[in-house]
Amino acid sequence: MNVLMVTPHLPPHQAANALLPHLLGQALRERGHGVRFLTFGDGPDSDEVAHVRRRGARLRATRVPQALEAAETWWKTEALLKGVDVVHVHSNTWMNQVAARLCTARRKPYVVTHYGTEIWHHDGQDETFRRLNREARHVAFYSQALHARALELNVPLPAASVVYPPVADAFCVRGDDVRAAERARLGLSPATPLLLNVKRLHPLADQKTLLDAFARIRQQRPEAVLLIAGTGECAEPLQAQARALGLGNSARLLGLVPNEQVAALQAAADLFVLSSTLEATPTVALEALASGTPVVSTDNPGGVELGALFGDDVGVVPKQDPDAFAAAVLAFLAAPRRARPASQQRIASQFRLPGVAERYLEIYREALAA
Repeated sequence: MNVLMVTPHLPPHQAANALLPHLLGQALRERGHGVRFLTFGDGPDSDEVAHVRRRGARLRATRVPQALEAAETWWKTEALLKGVDVVHVHSNTWMNQVAARLCTARRKPYVVTHYGTEIWHHDGQDETFRRLNREARHVAFYSQALHARALELNVPLPAASVVYPPVADAFCVRGDDVRAAERARLGLSPATPLLLNVKRLHPLADQKTLLDAFARIRQQRPEAVLLIAGTGECAEPLQAQARALGLGNSARLLGLVPNEQVAALQAAADLFVLSSTLEATPTVALEALASGTPVVSTDNPGGVELGALFGDDVGVVPKQDPDAFAAAVLAFLAAPRRARPASQQRIASQFRLPGVAERYLEIYREALAA
């Protein structure tokens, strides 16, 4: 089978709609299938990846850049479709919508995966978005909550299911000696309470509340360290906030961290802290659990769903409440532990790449047979 992945991002971006198509493409190739990608980017096209160039932000209000991007998407997709059996559209952008429209015109089956924002922010009226779903052969959702929200909004769904995101094999339980070596690389002792957040620095990730909570944590545990891995528009305000709170080197904004280093950090941490106000299924929290690291999350939809799946390995607290967040973290640090074996078993059965790839292959086959 030959599959075209249409996605706004690919690594080194660490967004979910970059990691899933990348990992899924790897798994499909290992099974002997052909995979190509269409994505935004300025790099040269290759046998594996074709790029649609983003036009200048200065003129975006005029719709001229979008029109140019749409035209480039159309002719590049037209060429790519000639050798493709099925198209997998990841989330919702101008590029994705144009590619899906062309699939319909050329009678090429396509499936869609929704990751979060495009559903959470849908007003129930956007006809272009509704058509994207209506004409798909199958629509997959990143979480049960996301699927429920789509049904609530009456998004037209010819066939739908929930396929949780895969966790790469690099995220695994590591021995105490390996964890200690990673801490030593960071200049930390094995006894240092280490908290980790891995998210884009964006208002929805709400690291502002996390820093406020951490300042409260340090009043009782002054030796604690918080690492925040990610980049984004909130970087400078968060750095200023950390300085104003007097956190010094105890709160470190690491910037963009390669995935292999993220895996080492996840295993080294005592606790993963997720302060987001909105999530579908937070892959970063799953990566922590796969690494043996428990999670404290706000009660965003994804955090609540993981709390139900993983029990007390995922503590859930109210959003934008630094006092509650700090209290939950301090309670954990008073009796620290690693994630329970049952969580590893659930990761293995529901969240590892081979199972996710097989489920998508089933969806592709259903799309071709419809």
